[in-house]
Amino acid sequence: MMIKKITLGFLILLVILTGCREQAITGNGPRIGITYGNIQCKLLRLGIDINEQYKTALQKYGAGIIMISVNDTDEDAGRKLSLCNGILIPGGYDIDPSRYGEKHDTRLEAVDTALDSLEFRVLAYARKMNIPVLGICRGEQMINVFYGGTLYQDIPSMLRSDNPVPHRNQVNLVFYKHATACYHDIVIEKGTLLNDLFGEKVISVNTYHHQAVKNTAPGFRVSARSVDGSVEAIENTGKQFVMGVQFHPEKMIDDNPSMPGVFRLFIEKLQTPAVHL
Repeated sequence: MMIKKITLGFLILLVILTGCREQAITGNGPRIGITYGNIQCKLLRLGIDINEQYKTALQKYGAGIIMISVNDTDEDAGRKLSLCNGILIPGGYDIDPSRYGEKHDTRLEAVDTALDSLEFRVLAYARKMNIPVLGICRGEQMINVFYGGTLYQDIPSMLRSDNPVPHRNQVNLVFYKHATACYHDIVIEKGTLLNDLFGEKVISVNTYHHQAVKNTAPGFRVSARSVDGSVEAIENTGKQFVMGVQFHPEKMIDDNPSMPGVFRLFIEKLQTPAVHL
């Protein structure tokens, strides 16, 4: 009995220490790699998966999920990437401005340089293997930076507009800042994938961000903006499917019947799985 207790205790400790190094694969369809940074891994140890809504949206269309984290060894990350048919880059912290050749502004918020490095590696693999990529919120920004674009480090102080738009509500607690959604309209460009998806010129979306695309990366076009001019979506003009949206469709699935289409389109673009566990 004592040996069993010691073994159980060791297993629990191992889970706590390793965080999200283990890959979680569910579903029998194409496999989507989702990146996990330090804060995501820490919360996982407490049983909280802040990427759960992305996973649920993808699993609705039969996708399997592969968690690729900053805690993975280089070998483990490479093995997981080799199993992926697509990549989703989720929301999260600010991106280190050194990635796009700028110094830290005083209004820059928390960064995760390990996650920045991981996502650069993941996006490089996706480009090399020509597999589809969907970026949401920070994910859109990371796509833009990876492909050579830049960001506004802080929209309220840096984006000049005669029609300012709030892009997030923020509750400042003693030891914690919590962003809540703003809702505002975006204008969708004709002839874009978003226009094909929504069939409308103007839609209402939710946003939680204080950074945004400044200079669009070469090879990409803006597919939506808010009325203050802030970029709300980008898409690759080349052969590889790469789409980024600043809003959170995974949080609006129950409110807007068109939002699941973002994930459906992504799944449709995936290659047929070639590797099986």
